[in-house]
Amino acid sequence: MSELAKIEPREEIIPASTPMHMIDRAISTGASVETLEKLLALQERWEANQGRKAFDGAIAAAKAEIPTIRKNREVDFTSAKGRTNYRHEDMAEIARTVDPILSKHGLSYRYRTTQEAATVTVTCILSHRDGYSEETSLSAAPDQSGNKNHIQAVGSAATYLQRYTLKMALGL
Repeated sequence: MSELAKIEPREEIIPASTPMHMIDRAISTGASVETLEKLLALQERWEANQGRKAFDGAIAAAKAEIPTIRKNREVDFTSAKGRTNYRHEDMAEIARTVDPILSKHGLSYRYRTTQEAATVTVTCILSHRDGYSEETSLSAAPDQSGNKNHIQAVGSAATYLQRYTLKMALGL
């Protein structure tokens, strides 16, 4: 008989197992509560890691599709400091550009706004459908430029911070 005929077959390779499979096996073999608690904590970490990976992939895919956002608004005024003139994109234009692309990749955003004393803070929460999210925050004083009343000044600062926290969260 040749040497090749004498070689024993290799043992079957065990496929990679998820923590949930390990929990199922532990339950069926009567594992202790402590073991099950550790496996459940492992499952939670595994799910969080899978969510982060899905989020990262979705952000990369969305960014590859997001075009340059059209600057649809112009600011032009003269004050004691001189003339101010520039173009920018308003929140509606940013949303019109990015929302369909983010949605296609399972991404969404929302805001949390707080005000303490003379500071408005806006946090953009960028989330993926698999449960992972990241937050980007900026703070500013109410925008007292022009003839705004106090509520308009807070609203102006909040809108500005919404635009910029979203752009920052998306890396735009």
